[in-house]
Amino acid sequence: MVPPSYNVLIVGAGVAGPALAYALATKTHNKRNATVRIALLERSLSKPDRIVAELLQPGGVAALKKLGLESCLGELGTVSLSGYHVLRGEQGICAPFPQGHSARAFDHGAFIMSLRDRVQQMPNIDVIETTVTSLIEEQSTHRVIGVRASKAGGPPESHFADLVILADGSSSKFRTAVLGNMPYEPSQKGYLAGLIVKDLKLPEPKYATMAILKGAGPVILFELPNNEHRMLIELKQQPLDLKEHIICDIVPQLPSSVRAPILNALETSRVRRVPHFYLPPTKQGGCSKVGAFLLGDSLNMRHPLTAGGMTVAFNDAVILSELLAQIESFGNWDEVSAVLRKWHHLRKPLASTINTMSMSWAGIFAAEGEAFDIMQEGAFKFFGKGAEYYEEPMSLAAGITHSPLLLARSSLAIAFYSIWVLFTHPRPGNKSAPQFYEYPLLFIKALNVIWTIGIVMGPVMWAEM
Repeated sequence: MVPPSYNVLIVGAGVAGPALAYALATKTHNKRNATVRIALLERSLSKPDRIVAELLQPGGVAALKKLGLESCLGELGTVSLSGYHVLRGEQGICAPFPQGHSARAFDHGAFIMSLRDRVQQMPNIDVIETTVTSLIEEQSTHRVIGVRASKAGGPPESHFADLVILADGSSSKFRTAVLGNMPYEPSQKGYLAGLIVKDLKLPEPKYATMAILKGAGPVILFELPNNEHRMLIELKQQPLDLKEHIICDIVPQLPSSVRAPILNALETSRVRRVPHFYLPPTKQGGCSKVGAFLLGDSLNMRHPLTAGGMTVAFNDAVILSELLAQIESFGNWDEVSAVLRKWHHLRKPLASTINTMSMSWAGIFAAEGEAFDIMQEGAFKFFGKGAEYYEEPMSLAAGITHSPLLLARSSLAIAFYSIWVLFTHPRPGNKSAPQFYEYPLLFIKALNVIWTIGIVMGPVMWAEM
C-alpha cells in the first residue's frame, strides 16, 4: 500500500467540510501525540453564490461556538433574528425562540469564505483547489486510500490519506460508491425560488416572516445585512412563468407594506430557483466502503424552508470530532467504523428532530386540501394562545431541544387542538360554532385530520429511526 500523505482528507469545502477540518485540527487527540495532518479539497475556492443556507438556527449558533468558529459570524456581519412572525390571511402571531437564543442571518457566500479563511490559517491543514474525479482503492482489499483530482488545465493528481471524508454536497458523485445498496435514494420534493429584496420593512422587525398562503407554498422573508432581505418561495412544481406566478399568486396575499419592494425587485433582480431533496441518513461503518464515509448533504438532506441544514452539519462536526479524538489511528478501520456507528446514534436526537419537522411541517403548510386547511388554522390558533403553547415547538425548530418524541407529542397536540377548533369555532363564512347535527360530518373530518398527519409524519419518522 502506498503510504498516505495525510491522516484525513476531506472532499468539499462548503459548510460541513471546513467545520470538521477545523475541529479535527484543533482538537486534542487523547491517544496520539503527532499533529493531525489534514487536506481539504474543493472544486472552486471562489465565493459561492446560493439562495439557501443564509439562516443559522440558535442550535447551530451554539454548535459553531463549540467548534471554536463563532468569530466567523462576527467577522462578516450578521442579523440577529428573535423568532418567526407567522401570517395567515389578515392575522399574524409572533413565536419567539426561547429566551436568550437567537438565529443569525447572513450572506451565504461571505460566511463560507469566513469558514475557509479560518481553516487556511491552520498550519496542519492544506486547502487545495482541485476537482476530485474518483476514489483510489487498494487493489487487494478495495479499501479507499485516497482520491484522484485535477486542477484547472492540469494533469490528474493523486492525494492519499488514512481516512477519506466525502462532504461533496447534495449531488455527491461518491454516494453510491461508499454506501453500496442504499436503503433510500435522494427524493426531489419540490423547488425553492429565491429573490433579494431591498428597502423592505417587515411587519415585525428582527423576526423571520412566514406567510401561509392559499393556492401557493409558504413564503419566508428575513433580513440580511446591508439593507437586504431574502425572499424564499416554496414551489411544488415549476410554473411556466415564475415571475407571473409570484406577481399574480404570491404578492397579493402578502402584507401591503411589502408588496411594492418585492415588485420592484422582480423588475430589477433575477429570481433563482433550485430543487430540494429529502434523503434519510444511512448507517455507515458496517457494510459501507472501508476507508471512507459521507458527511453533510451527501449523507442526509431535508426541506430547506425550516433552515435546519447547517445546524445538523455543525452538530455532526461537534460529535464526530469528539469521537475521532478518542481513536489511536485514522488508518484503523475497526476504530473508525465503531466511531461511525456511535455517531449515527448520537446524531439522531437533533438530526431526526430537524429532519422530521422540516419535512412534515413544510408538507402541512405547503399542501392543499380540507384536512391541511384544518391543521393550518388549528396550528395558527395553537401558537396564538401564548408562550405556554409555542415554547416547545419553537425550541425544537431552533435546534435547542433534541427529541423526536417531543416533536411527535407537539405535532399530535396541534392536530388534536385543530380538531377541537373544528368542533368549537365558526368556520369561514359562518358566524356561529357548528351545531350538534353537524358533528357526524365533523367527526369524519377529524378522522381525516388524524389520518393525514399520520401519512405526512409517519414515513419520515420511520425513515429517521
